[in-house]
Amino acid sequence: MRQLFLIVMMLSLGALEIAAQEIKETDGLFYREGQVYTGPYVTHYPDGTLKMEMTLKKGKKNGQVRLYFENGTLNEIRSYRMNEMHGKWEVYNADRVLISEARYKKGLKHGAWIIRNERGNLLYELHYKKGAKTGTWRSYDEQGTLINEREYKDKM
Repeated sequence: MRQLFLIVMMLSLGALEIAAQEIKETDGLFYREGQVYTGPYVTHYPDGTLKMEMTLKKGKKNGQVRLYFENGTLNEIRSYRMNEMHGKWEVYNADRVLISEARYKKGLKHGAWIIRNERGNLLYELHYKKGAKTGTWRSYDEQGTLINEREYKDKM
């Protein structure tokens, strides 16, 4: 009887996974059984390793989206507000080194953007305001020495 219960439970869990895969994206919105979907959404690589996880609200990406490499390590964290990039975006390499940080506001580049090499050394420091280049942009060589600097004025 206990074995039968375990088999039924395992089949039920498998059904939940299949149901999750029935969520489809069409024209930027996510649907489940023809209805705009709200809730968690998770995808996996063919071997079962976590590929992506996010929360959907009224069919739109809302909150953090986490993307993973095939080995299961974190690749990216993106922030969304109702399908628009909004907040911090981080990218890691396969060695778990943070190689870029960016910020968005209402779908536009906004704030500091930091780009590093594979070892995590600073290469570029950029700034945006409402999608436009602003402030001092700097570039560095592989050893971290400043090699270029350029000033951008606000166009507002």
